[in-house]
Amino acid sequence: MGMRSKDQWIERSTAWTKTSLPGISADDTFNKMIITEVKILPGEKLLDLASGTGNPAISIANSMNGIGEVFCTDLTEKMLHSARHRAEDLNLDIVKFIAADMASLPFADNKFDAITCRFGAMFSDDKVSISLESHRTLKKGGRVAYIVWGSYDENPPFHIPRQAVCSYLGIEEGSTPERHSMSAPGDLEKMLTGGNFSRIEERELRYKNSIEDIKGYVTRNLKRSFFKETENLTEAEFEALRQAVIKAWEPYIKDGVLLVPNYARLGLGWKTS
Repeated sequence: MGMRSKDQWIERSTAWTKTSLPGISADDTFNKMIITEVKILPGEKLLDLASGTGNPAISIANSMNGIGEVFCTDLTEKMLHSARHRAEDLNLDIVKFIAADMASLPFADNKFDAITCRFGAMFSDDKVSISLESHRTLKKGGRVAYIVWGSYDENPPFHIPRQAVCSYLGIEEGSTPERHSMSAPGDLEKMLTGGNFSRIEERELRYKNSIEDIKGYVTRNLKRSFFKETENLTEAEFEALRQAVIKAWEPYIKDGVLLVPNYARLGLGWKTS
């Protein structure tokens, strides 16, 4: 079952808020890729969909030198709590926060210069509606960028801890998580085509995230992604689970640094009419 309802996202937001760090994201790589690919410039009016704790909206606003507007949106107001604090930490006055469904946006036609969505489109039941709404609210000549996760097996940040947690707790791993529902090549192109976009591009994004604080990284991941499985563990039980996950990461650790491969897919489109 996908985590699509507002109540489910509110529940999830509690763990995300507790584990979100202030300021610019500790791993800003995908955010910087979006800024580069969309060619975001100071003075533009930008909409970020499914912003969650503020990615990439906070990084985009930080790159605009205080000139322009960035609308940071998510399905629930509670999910935007951390994003607000991050913007305040960085004195980003150009960021506005609005609870909004990306398949039914509360904005006028032809309002934005660019629209971004980092790891949100995969969770919608109606992906073409998202694309059509983006097209409607963009100005002519505007551009959109969606980033979605690549395949589960090629994303160790997800399958390594999940398999380790399930093995340690003796529970079934289950089906492939919904976050990978748009991992097949062509999925983004189909979505953008359905939204009437032109000059469509789809390609891979890959990089390795270097983690020096392995214990902190694993702890945040467990408390965010496995909050239900860990919330009632004793301190000793949590520590044993954390060590089991760290051990599972050993093939990716070199000279005390965890090198985490990340694989996503990028879809770009332009509104030409």
